[in-house]
Amino acid sequence: MLPSNISVKKGLVNGSIGFISDIVWPHLRRDQMYETGIPSIKVNFGNDGEHLIQPIDIQFLAKYSFGTVERRMLPVILSWAYTVHKMQGCTIDHAVV
Repeated sequence: MLPSNISVKKGLVNGSIGFISDIVWPHLRRDQMYETGIPSIKVNFGNDGEHLIQPIDIQFLAKYSFGTVERRMLPVILSWAYTVHKMQGCTIDHAVV
């Protein structure tokens, strides 16, 4: 599941669920990652098609004002189940309660 909006035009919005179909790892690198060799994933979102999800950079203030911290991560989370709050406003065909 996508935890935030990536591209509204493409339908990649908060709560979109898909299946990871491929992990794109440049040159099968197993060593430390650099700027040019960042892995990404291909996710199949069903009707919205298959999209390449790139890592995003998030910057925030460090604890005790020691500067800023940058975190690079793939914007996906596991979603085995939904809470009632997350389902508000969703249209579904089937549900197991």
